[in-house]
Amino acid sequence: MMQVEQGFIPALSLRTTTRNGKLPEGFEAATADGCCLAIESEHSLPEFFVSEEQLRERLMRELTLVHGIGPEREQMCRRRGIQTLADLRRTNWKPEAQEIAEIMQNGTPREVIRLFREKGRGADPLLIGFGAAVPKEDLLFFDIETLGMVHSPIILFGCGVCEGRTLRVTQYLLRDIGEEIAALGLVAEMMRTHPDLVTYNGRSFDLPFTNNRLAYYGERECRPALHFDLLHTSRRLFREDLPDCCLGTVEEYVLGCGREEDLPGYLVPVYYQKYLHTGDPAPLKQIVDHNRSDVTSLALLLARQTEIVYGT
Repeated sequence: MMQVEQGFIPALSLRTTTRNGKLPEGFEAATADGCCLAIESEHSLPEFFVSEEQLRERLMRELTLVHGIGPEREQMCRRRGIQTLADLRRTNWKPEAQEIAEIMQNGTPREVIRLFREKGRGADPLLIGFGAAVPKEDLLFFDIETLGMVHSPIILFGCGVCEGRTLRVTQYLLRDIGEEIAALGLVAEMMRTHPDLVTYNGRSFDLPFTNNRLAYYGERECRPALHFDLLHTSRRLFREDLPDCCLGTVEEYVLGCGREEDLPGYLVPVYYQKYLHTGDPAPLKQIVDHNRSDVTSLALLLARQTEIVYGT
């Protein structure tokens, strides 16, 4: 086992002393690289579904994907009876419109999302429809807790998967820093079996942080087939009406389920270091509860965003 970097947080050089209480209830998850504690829970899964036919029909109405058609010109086109990309075949925009229409109608979700990004619309709320249209068993709702500094270990991984109308949340908790490589292996396998990632700021934080830790141990990085970062959609949908787009704020104002006794995320490193110093696992419960709430909120928010954008 490679030694964890020294010097960034003194507590990282510690190993837990004799435990003075009970760890959060879970089971031993064993791998070839060791083990960690796995904690499972089940939660009601909100309904969110958009048929692929409905999704692609809506995308075909996006005339502004064609170069030279802005919002005003789009309105002019609609007054002339041009409602879809296919209708542009009677105009000078026919070549590009046909190319885009072909992708909208027959392209893979990744190809459609790539086109939107090329047009500078990678955060377009319309794309959240693919999160509701893909097979639910492919989705992985994902959130991590770290020790708060770059290159520090990830101490808790939260993974939620859909099983019918149930969200099964599995959390991989490090009882000791040396268990990180085992937890990373379990998460990497889960990402392979559930290739479509749902996160909140995960494109900038959770996924690259996880891949950095995998690289530290010489493991391959994870590359989800699709990645739905709900922070970007939230900014597009809610930023004019909310004081900020932090997940807690969106939960309170949009989902109506604020957390009264939740551990603030910035205190997670402090609580975990306290556990490392004292061996008392009591602080771990609040970290686990905070992470579990983050994961379940992802499923609620995906459903709510889908409802807002597609009227489901």
